[in-house]
Amino acid sequence: MAKQEATNGDASRSSVVGCFDTQPVQRLASVLRLKDEAEQCRQLEEMGISDASFASALRSSFALCRRGAKLYRNAELAVSFNGGKDACVVLYLWLAALAAVSADEAEAAGPLQAMFFDSEDEFPEVRSFVEWVVQALGLKMMVVEVGKSFRRGMEELVSGGLRAVVMGQRRGDPWMENASVFSPSDEGWPPFMRINPIIDWSYSHVWDFLRSFGLPYCCLYDEGFTSLGSVSTTSKNPALLRPDGSYAPAYTMTDGSLERAGRSGSQGNGSAAAAKAVDKSPSMRAFKSAGIVPEPQTAGVIVVGNEILTGKVHDENYYFLSRELHSMGVVVKGVNVVADDVDAIARCVKDLSSRCDFVFTSGGLGPTHDDVTMEGLATAFDSELVEDERFLTMLCAQGGSSPSSSRGDRSAAFKKMAQLPRGATVEWPDDGNPWPIVSMRNVYIFAGRPDIFRAMYKRAASNGRFKGAQQWVSRTLWLDAEEEDVLEALSRTVDCFPFVEIGSYPHRVPEDAVDTARRKRLSITLEAFDKDLVEAARDLLMSALPDGVLVDDASEC
Repeated sequence: MAKQEATNGDASRSSVVGCFDTQPVQRLASVLRLKDEAEQCRQLEEMGISDASFASALRSSFALCRRGAKLYRNAELAVSFNGGKDACVVLYLWLAALAAVSADEAEAAGPLQAMFFDSEDEFPEVRSFVEWVVQALGLKMMVVEVGKSFRRGMEELVSGGLRAVVMGQRRGDPWMENASVFSPSDEGWPPFMRINPIIDWSYSHVWDFLRSFGLPYCCLYDEGFTSLGSVSTTSKNPALLRPDGSYAPAYTMTDGSLERAGRSGSQGNGSAAAAKAVDKSPSMRAFKSAGIVPEPQTAGVIVVGNEILTGKVHDENYYFLSRELHSMGVVVKGVNVVADDVDAIARCVKDLSSRCDFVFTSGGLGPTHDDVTMEGLATAFDSELVEDERFLTMLCAQGGSSPSSSRGDRSAAFKKMAQLPRGATVEWPDDGNPWPIVSMRNVYIFAGRPDIFRAMYKRAASNGRFKGAQQWVSRTLWLDAEEEDVLEALSRTVDCFPFVEIGSYPHRVPEDAVDTARRKRLSITLEAFDKDLVEAARDLLMSALPDGVLVDDASEC
């Protein structure tokens, strides 16, 4: 939707995205009137909404609005309209519910009242947007003046006949844990009913609703804000920051848990100061939230062997591989240890292969009955095992014979080890090493013996195929503290920087340790793909730590 330009001296329009010229509220009402759920879903799909949960949420909220409209006349009810996205949703829903009734009922109801609590710390764009919407829709405006508390304002409104307030609050908002659709005001407050018709909506539902129906909203949401409060407690959401320094619109963010990352104060998840500190750099989780590319390469590791599961053998390979991949900017999504079982291996390969850029297996390539990794790989990709003649010749040569002269157990062993999935890629080395690299699609098959595993990986990685587009930036703080001593500072940093990988690791200090080493009882690591972002998180954490606990600030770029 295009931002409306100021016309005819109406400066309020410059704060609006969208318009009412196409009668979007009436269009919404026509969809809500449909009694056939299948037809309603079909029309929503034509508008680009395929989420079945949205259709259900819309029907439920419409029914609640209709119920509320029957219980309270317009003269004794008001929609709390602070200009935010959620307030827009409930206002338009309530108007559509009124429009869905007969013309006589709608006329008898009278004009809908919109309630706005003004503040000296209000965004000018929000105030202008509210004024524009009220005028455009012919609403009756009820303004609680600047400087008057919410409680005092409600006392005056209730004494004037107000009995109910429609609110755009959702689960996860402050003080909403125990709220319900119809919630009476709390003890000690003037008596009125709070109606919460979108209490169970998600962040994505809100934007599906506004954008699919073409309903107007405040321009600040197209400038990087995702949750609006006062000017002093609200910043643009750092999860929407683009590499060029601009911000993506709020509706592009897919991770609803970051909705309040630009808000500060006791009820916010984020910190305005922290948001400003990272204004120069994109966040890791913004790759997913705002579609920033390139996304980091990902990998999965599968360790095969009953001996690992029973503790008979200590595996070294996944530790080595995880460190190698991490050093190249690859995100390891999981390490799975599976039994010597064809179906178990196949399930794991199929799952990780579909979710990761690379998958690495370790073990299960020998000649014995429990070496079934190749068979598991073939099963995962609906293939079959076939004998690779060059591989068989190489194995026999290593054993001091030829395929035709090998006999008995040795011949059977070589033939089993030369069985590869049809369609697999075999990369033969040119450095004199006899062992090839076998892969199928994005899965690389390595031996379980640690020295051979490492040699195979390094040969496969030598052409840079596993190197990520970004490299991790890491900072480590060494503290003379226990975790419980820094919990508040750590939690605050994690809340403010949900896109930075932050780890806390206690260390046992040897009794004979001296000087600085004796005081290094806890290390905090901070990692992301952007140096400025990591340093902003580090600076926030350092400023929040108790005095005297910081021992060393190490840099690992």
